[in-house]
Amino acid sequence: MDFKRAEAKITIAKLIDLAYSKDKGLTAKIMAKKGNAQLSVDQNGNATLSGSAGILTFSGTPVLEKVGAKIKRVSVNFNNKDGMKVGYTATFDLEYIKLSVLGDFDLEELITSCSGLLCRAARALNGRHHDYDMELQKIMGY
Repeated sequence: MDFKRAEAKITIAKLIDLAYSKDKGLTAKIMAKKGNAQLSVDQNGNATLSGSAGILTFSGTPVLEKVGAKIKRVSVNFNNKDGMKVGYTATFDLEYIKLSVLGDFDLEELITSCSGLLCRAARALNGRHHDYDMELQKIMGY
């Protein structure tokens, strides 16, 4: 499968959503605090979101399994300059190539777009994955 920039940006949004579903408070603190934060995911799906507000570890496997390309590592650097507008630079180490993307997003819009287990279950029942992906694509600046 051809891994494209739009899919990379959606993957970043889904990883943030996954972190948020594990620990809303800590994820929001890390992402909303002015300054830098990092997200890294290894080939086994071990994910870490870190910043001056703390460190959160979680499994990124549910997101990586749906990508369809072999990902060796994901590394995202976030820069929050003014509260809710977050810039990012991401590198995806794939099996044979590296793909880099950059952009920015409104943190509040991403968090309120629909996260958590109940929302995912509702989307699955209604077959709305494509609509959600398109919404994430818009939020992530593509």
